[in-house]
Amino acid sequence: MIRLDGRVAIVTGAGRGMGRTHALLLAARGAKVLVNDYGGAQSTLTPGSISHAQSVVEEIRAAGGEAEADAAMVGTGESARDIVQHALDAFGRIDILVNNAGGSLIGEPDAFADEEIEGVLRTNFIGPYMLLRRVWPLMRDQGFGRIVNVMSSAVLGAGHLGPYAAGKAGLLGLTHDAAFDGRPHNILVNGVFPTGASRLTETSHEDLALWYRTHFQPEKVSALIAYLSSEELDFSGEVFNVGGGRVARLAIFDNDGLFDPAITPESIAANIDLIRDLSQPTIIPTLWAQTERYFAHIPWTGGRAGLF
Repeated sequence: MIRLDGRVAIVTGAGRGMGRTHALLLAARGAKVLVNDYGGAQSTLTPGSISHAQSVVEEIRAAGGEAEADAAMVGTGESARDIVQHALDAFGRIDILVNNAGGSLIGEPDAFADEEIEGVLRTNFIGPYMLLRRVWPLMRDQGFGRIVNVMSSAVLGAGHLGPYAAGKAGLLGLTHDAAFDGRPHNILVNGVFPTGASRLTETSHEDLALWYRTHFQPEKVSALIAYLSSEELDFSGEVFNVGGGRVARLAIFDNDGLFDPAITPESIAANIDLIRDLSQPTIIPTLWAQTERYFAHIPWTGGRAGLF
């Protein structure tokens, strides 16, 4: 059985929805949890309270677990320092960071005020980045860390979700890059694209909202969060779709494409179907793997062995 005894977790946005069930499951598996939730609206500009986080803490304690409530708004370096210090003061260490907090706006790219867009980007990207930075030296020094970045399939494009999609896409890049730096220190960084009933899905068409409530309970996402937080985990830099009981790895691919040393706009136009064909895709897990794709046509001529 996967257990998290002796581990300390920070879960942001944990007062409601999927964040709540993440915190509850981590605590049920033995982790001590700092339940962070500023208690405001999805736009990130409406003030909140600690009541949502405290309610989850009371659930955890009633079940025999250990937890503390935190109402700092994710989004700045200062708030990240406060959240991390709160966890250290309460529990003495930090082993797990679940960057779950997020905010959203719905509308076309020119529909929002600058400060609204900046607020969503702070909550979805800058805040998680700052938290990752603050826990990093602690995890490095103790030789153990698990970071789970909660993103969204909005990154793939859906319309009317520009600020949200952009922030989560930034978190995708951070996940892949931090995985490189973390491996030597046993800090494993992975990400999820969750599908679960939430405040956002409740704003959908009535039939769609009912479908989510019936089949996509948040607990079915939390199972993957718990696994990615555990000692059993032995990989990093990967991203997963998860929801409704389905879990599948999500990755970036390319194809063999066109190689034309005398390339012109016209040769691209003449071969655009070949260029776009993904019937025989190759996974591209890293920048270095992408660079190696050129070697079949342009061999490396440098003198430093093992550069790639």
